[in-house]
Parts: sequence; structure tokens; C-alpha cells
Amino acid sequence: MTPTAKTELGRTLPVRELLRLLSAELGKAPVWPAQTPFEYVCGIVLVQNTAWTNVERALDGLRAATGFEAEQLLRLTDAELTAFIRPAGFMRAKARSLRAFAAWMLSPEGRAAPTLDDDALRAALLELPGIGPESADVAALMVYGRRRFIFDTYGRRLLRQAGYAVGRDYETTRRTLEARIDAEGLSHSELVDLHGLIIEAGKRARAAGGWDVYGPMIGVGTV
Repeated sequence: MTPTAKTELGRTLPVRELLRLLSAELGKAPVWPAQTPFEYVCGIVLVQNTAWTNVERALDGLRAATGFEAEQLLRLTDAELTAFIRPAGFMRAKARSLRAFAAWMLSPEGRAAPTLDDDALRAALLELPGIGPESADVAALMVYGRRRFIFDTYGRRLLRQAGYAVGRDYETTRRTLEARIDAEGLSHSELVDLHGLIIEAGKRARAAGGWDVYGPMIGVGTV
């Protein structure tokens, strides 16, 4: 594909322009079709530090046992729950996280989560075991319909390629760049699309030899 825009020395591409370039190159990225919010959160917890193929096996077990109903998950014994999610690894820690989220979701505080403002929702999610900054923001974006840019490894690599000063980790980068990106006014649906496209582009960049190689091919970075 012929690049239609490039990062010039000292200039960053707006995130909206990155969305346009990624959409032109990749089309519409597939989004995991979770049937319920709780199913999506189970995926967020289980995918930590493992491959998605392992997560799918764990999710299949949970689906058969609970139908992704929080009440049903809480009825499982510890031995049953860890056995179902064993393919995803770290099963004791992840079982604790799943139980905590299920109990919170059913509590008055969890039921009130959709009414919280963005900062209060993030704070509430971060109080749950196993939910860190990235997981909290993915849940806010994908489950609670909040406008969030996800500063995960794929996102940081793209932003660096596009000329942004990226921090050493998720939170450092978020604190530095979130307000700037938010000011561009991307809608919730645009941010959902962008999150999926960034993941797909990150995979292709890795296969191509890195963003220094792949970026210029799609117009992100200098040739």
C-alpha cells in the first residue's frame, strides 16, 4: 500500500489520523463477540500473561459450567473453578480475581457502576484483585461504554512509531498522553475500533520485523 501520510521529524500524527491509516490498511478489526459483560471481564482476567488460544479453552470450560452467569461462577468450588481455568495458567490468582469481580458485580456498588463517572469507575475497578490499570481501562471501554484509549504494549509501540514520547509503562504513558488524545474527541465506537486495529497492526508489525519496518509501509513513520 502506498503511504498516504508520514510522520515528519518533530511532528506526531494525530490519533484520529492513525485510526484512518489503520482502517485503510486493515479494514474493520474483529472484536471478540462476548455475549455478556461478565464473559468479557472473564476474558480480560484470563488473558493476562498467556496466549489467547489458552484463554479460549478456559472460556469454553467456564461457558459450559456457568453460562457466564456471575451467580453460577460463585457456586463453583475452588477446585472446580481452578480446574476450568487451568489452561490459562496462574489459575489460583485468576480464580480469586474472577470471584472478586463476580461478587462485586452482584453487589450494590457493582450494580451502580454504570452510573459512576469515569474516574470513580476506574478507581472502583482498580480496587479489585487482579485488575490493573490496563484491565480497568479495557473493561471501562468494552464493558461500560467509556471513552478510553488503551495504552497497552501494542498501543505504546504504535504511538512511539507515530512520534509520541512514550513512557516506560502503561500508567506513565497514560498520565502523559491521555488528556492530549482525549482532546481529539474520538467517539466510543471509534476508540473500540482503534483498540482492535492496534492489536491487529501490532501482530503484523511483529511479523514484519517491527514497527520500524511495518510503520512506513502503512504511512506511520518515515520511509
